[in-house]
Amino acid sequence: MEEKIMKLSDQLRASRKQLHLTQQDLAAQLHVTRQTLSRWENDLSYPNLDTLVQISHILNLSLDTLLKGEKNPVVKQISTDVRSKQRYKHLFVALVSLFLLMLTVLILLGYGRATQNADIDRLNPFLKTQIGYTVLPTPTKNHQQGTRVDAFVSDNVFGSGSWLQFSTGQYTAKKRWAVVQHKGSYVSNTRLLKKAQIPLVMREQAGNIYTKYNYKTEGSRTGKKIPWWPFD
Repeated sequence: MEEKIMKLSDQLRASRKQLHLTQQDLAAQLHVTRQTLSRWENDLSYPNLDTLVQISHILNLSLDTLLKGEKNPVVKQISTDVRSKQRYKHLFVALVSLFLLMLTVLILLGYGRATQNADIDRLNPFLKTQIGYTVLPTPTKNHQQGTRVDAFVSDNVFGSGSWLQFSTGQYTAKKRWAVVQHKGSYVSNTRLLKKAQIPLVMREQAGNIYTKYNYKTEGSRTGKKIPWWPFD
């Protein structure tokens, strides 16, 4: 003879009454409202898995008894909840991984700015290519082709810029200014100029006298208040 399977709502009501518990009594033990318990007993909603475990302990019913039946809507609800939790867990892991990846990239780009690593600055998508002007050291007898200089390159009429290291090639006293194309500390191109070849609005910023970098007076080589800030 086929065993009759009681719905969860009927089991809750019957077992509660058998133990002489009111809806308020059982609801208090489950830490839910009486209205919530009433909805369970009237098949309007279902408890979650954690609450079902509590119910099985209080009413002395096994979970197998409570959830018996392949078509039990509670089983379907729990399966749906579990799948939803798994999806949320996977989404959370993906978001955390993405956040950590972005943070790592920003830290790397910030390190590139702070240390003026040309290779990192070259790949930094937040930096834009700029054109600046500078005055070079007075050439000496020992000045040779391919000499690297360390000079402050002004990028605009307000004097903003940064200290950059780049090769100039051999230059003369009359042609000791340079236009510098750069992206952060990565210098992609330089060209020697006479002072008169510099746009009028930038001549004052380019200057006439070369000075060496001094941290005490110049501060950060990047010209930024926050040297590791990876953005322009």
